[in-house]
Amino acid sequence: MKAKNFGMLLLAGLFMFGLQSCDDDDDDRITASPELVAAFTQKFPGVDASTVQWEWDGRQNAYEAEFWENRLEKSAWFSQAYEWLMTETDYEPPFTDVPQAVIDAANAQYPEHHLEDIDYIETPDETYYRVEMEQRDRDVYLNILEDGTIR
Repeated sequence: MKAKNFGMLLLAGLFMFGLQSCDDDDDDRITASPELVAAFTQKFPGVDASTVQWEWDGRQNAYEAEFWENRLEKSAWFSQAYEWLMTETDYEPPFTDVPQAVIDAANAQYPEHHLEDIDYIETPDETYYRVEMEQRDRDVYLNILEDGTIR
């Protein structure tokens, strides 16, 4: 009986350890330097910088700011030299704030798929909508300009 209880306890401990190791939401959180906050405030003057959650994005080799602006969830990336690199705005269904030309272009390109997610991407050089279309477990991504042109 003791062996059975020990085995169950060991299994429960391993399960809990496994759950803990999957929780990495806060692992990359950082405190922004005054220079980084100043760069953010210059780019987004209407956003309260104290509400921004900062992370180090190793894949992008950049600082990532997660915040809300005009009821939209956004992420912005800044270089190590505090230069703005990109902003991603996340739109939620029913996508009423997305130009109809973007939605029509996506649906025309993949009529058998459904709109899963739309993000608005802004960089110093370009702006476009990144549209995720889904059919079963197959996702397709399209970059679409505001006028509906697929790039």
